[in-house]
Amino acid sequence: MFAVLAAAAFGWTYYAYLTKGFPVWTLLVSLAAFSTLSVLEVFLAERTGRAWAVLFLESLGIVGFFWRVDPRVFFVTLLVVLVFLAWGYFSARRRLANSIEIPFFGTASEDLGKLTTGLLLFMILIYAPQAGNNPLLVSQKGFGSFFDWASNVANGFYPELSFNGTFGNFSESVARMELANNPNFQNLNPDQKTAAIEAQTSQFEKNFLQNAATSTTAVASSSPTSDAFYSVLQGMANAWASEAGGWFLVGWIAVIFIALRSVGVIFVWIEEFVALVFYELLLATGFIRIHEEEHVREVIGF
Repeated sequence: MFAVLAAAAFGWTYYAYLTKGFPVWTLLVSLAAFSTLSVLEVFLAERTGRAWAVLFLESLGIVGFFWRVDPRVFFVTLLVVLVFLAWGYFSARRRLANSIEIPFFGTASEDLGKLTTGLLLFMILIYAPQAGNNPLLVSQKGFGSFFDWASNVANGFYPELSFNGTFGNFSESVARMELANNPNFQNLNPDQKTAAIEAQTSQFEKNFLQNAATSTTAVASSSPTSDAFYSVLQGMANAWASEAGGWFLVGWIAVIFIALRSVGVIFVWIEEFVALVFYELLLATGFIRIHEEEHVREVIGF
């Protein structure tokens, strides 16, 4: 039952992320909670019939908050989630049943791998139809959150660049960096240096925003730097979409899925250790225990 509640919490968090701008970390926390309980569910559940009921309720809890979408999208997404949850669960149970000792990491990996894939497909299938004419399939606010994180990393390598300010500040910092090693610039007086920086800044802004001509996001010098990058990426995607037609959306969704699934591998590794902590706690408190059983089975000999 806790796994069903965690699945519903993840579904609601993703709904709130898309509609109310909830931060990404709330989505990751709810995903981690559901993933942990899903792994523990593999070790604790016993009856297959009950497992199917729980898996269906989990799938419904995840997708249910999006009941307003196109019914075809809703039921296809519900089926995809159910298939991957069931695939992960029964694969993990089969591995557990066919092992002499309890292979925690192998069992957890079987479940988490399929679960992560199913949830990524759920997020893409739900969001893609709502993206409208935005070929990026990423909202401006969502991109801004990612950009803020990425800019903090980039500042470690390029501290002279202003990623977190306005686009004007970023352009000026780029201009200053480009002119810093120019010997002709060093020989100018202060007024000439100021004029040179302003001219270089203006030229950089013009060149940078050329790819944003087809974007629906307006950018000014006072706009956040993330909006400028988003506008450029959106403009480039619009240009590619106009050339490739419907194949662009298919290819772009595949690229996003592969990229997210690659990051998901790291998440699975981390989540395996998180689940192990709770598994060991349950063993330490005596809530679950490990004992040996003897099995008699038929074998074929020659």
